[in-house]
Amino acid sequence: MAKLLVCVDGSAYADNICLNAAWVAERMGAEIDLLHVLRRHSDYEAPSNDHTGSIGVDARSELLEELTKVDEARGKLDQEKGKIILQHSADLLEKAGVETVNTIHRRGSLVDTIKEFEGDADIIFMGKRGEHADMDSVFLGSNLEKVARAVHKPLFVVSSTVRPIKRFLIAYDGKDSAQKAVEYVSTSPLFKGLDCHLLVVEGGKSGPDTSAAEEKLKETGFAVTVKREQSTHPDQAISSYVADHEIDLMITGAYSHSRIRSILLGSTTASLIKTCHIPILLFR
Repeated sequence: MAKLLVCVDGSAYADNICLNAAWVAERMGAEIDLLHVLRRHSDYEAPSNDHTGSIGVDARSELLEELTKVDEARGKLDQEKGKIILQHSADLLEKAGVETVNTIHRRGSLVDTIKEFEGDADIIFMGKRGEHADMDSVFLGSNLEKVARAVHKPLFVVSSTVRPIKRFLIAYDGKDSAQKAVEYVSTSPLFKGLDCHLLVVEGGKSGPDTSAAEEKLKETGFAVTVKREQSTHPDQAISSYVADHEIDLMITGAYSHSRIRSILLGSTTASLIKTCHIPILLFR
């Protein structure tokens, strides 16, 4: 049986993650592992170094003791909050028709925990931003990129809006991740009956040959709309295509360059996640 690993926190994306996951679960006949990861114990510990300046010895000791109690209480509250988040998300999934929902409550590194459960998952779900992210910031949360670079299963990145998914776009560049995406689309029941678009962005030179990808998709029943755009800014060209053709789900390769190169030159993946207001299915 197919299985989805759905990561939820207290962010504004949590309900949308569940709604998108329920839609995927219905089409794939999948069960859901619902995961919430708490911060590590070390994140709640009072600092061991003395930064209290000229405060007396006894006062410093009392202050650190009080800080330790506060941090322990905060950790317990976060644990209770996590249980509430999981229960709310499970209720939402069950109301949406998901028959099997398994809740998983862990403490530690989000990336390491996801990698622990990745082997049993067909698709992993996350929101574009986490609970503590600045919604007005131009930068995405660090966890999303870390997870996208670490996992080998498809990563479904949920947007701030939910609408029926009727047509999808494969942003095709001929790389291994794009080939992997085409293979997945061709073999998964998730995309059956949806309109398929295949887009190549050519930056001043001829783009990749799409004939094999087109043939693969057509063999499995898709009527493929193929388009080539001329642009030196693939993220802008793809975003414009998504808006102009009312695409509901985008499929693309993820972070094909190193983190250092992405910092220096910018990341097409990160730009697409920020500018396209639809879910994105990432492949590495």
